[in-house]
Amino acid sequence: MIFTDFFFLDIKKIHIAHEFILDRVHKLEYPLGRGLYGLVYVLSGKAEYRFFTGERITVTDGDVLFLSPHAAYSIVTEKEFKHYTVNFDIHEETSRLGDFDSSHLLFQSGNTEQLERTFRKLTGIWRSKKAGFEMQAIACLYELISLFYFDYFGKEDNVNTGRLLPAKEHIEQHFKLPISLEQLSGLCNMSVTNFRREWKKIYSETPLQYRDSIRLYYAKEYLSSGYYTVSEVAEKCGFDDISYFVRFFKKHVGVSPGALKKQFMGF
Repeated sequence: MIFTDFFFLDIKKIHIAHEFILDRVHKLEYPLGRGLYGLVYVLSGKAEYRFFTGERITVTDGDVLFLSPHAAYSIVTEKEFKHYTVNFDIHEETSRLGDFDSSHLLFQSGNTEQLERTFRKLTGIWRSKKAGFEMQAIACLYELISLFYFDYFGKEDNVNTGRLLPAKEHIEQHFKLPISLEQLSGLCNMSVTNFRREWKKIYSETPLQYRDSIRLYYAKEYLSSGYYTVSEVAEKCGFDDISYFVRFFKKHVGVSPGALKKQFMGF
């Protein structure tokens, strides 16, 4: 099972978030599936998850288990099994699960202190039932899922991000100047094809789109200051043709540079 770059969970609702203890030689069953997504963090003890597909996995201190709604299994403990559990559902139409078609995913994080701290915070918020607790709990769950995703899938991407750093820094420092894929890939000692593929994988846009996003950022900053004309802003952001700059800006921002400047100036 592999997650693609398009993994995103649009959380709809948390149904329960608690610290739970299964006693020694206790058995818990979900023969028809659990019905909700689940994130489990093992504080102490050991348990065997016996999936109805025939697969068995053992979880222990520090393990994190991500479970899908259709996961059908039983849990058998060898000794007292203490763990955090968060059960939730998602907006299926706006979530992107990539290639995740398994009933479960088990991993052991190298960042157990942060995971445990965030689980403890989430369950405390849920237990308090104070005003706004549901939103606060969902925020914690997003943080947990982000940690989970990065720990399991982000290490290779982090290495690749380092490889692309020379090109990224060059774009950020020289965004006013023309650039080419040949130039950028050469800075990273990569072929153009490999560079283009890895860049899109990490940043979800092309290098030119990344450069353009920087240009737009500075264009809006210059316009909001009120100190520069539209022509001066175009020049400062690397546009030789002011007509092209106006079309480009309006396409991406929705209003012309002159209109945006008037908004900031208050007239």
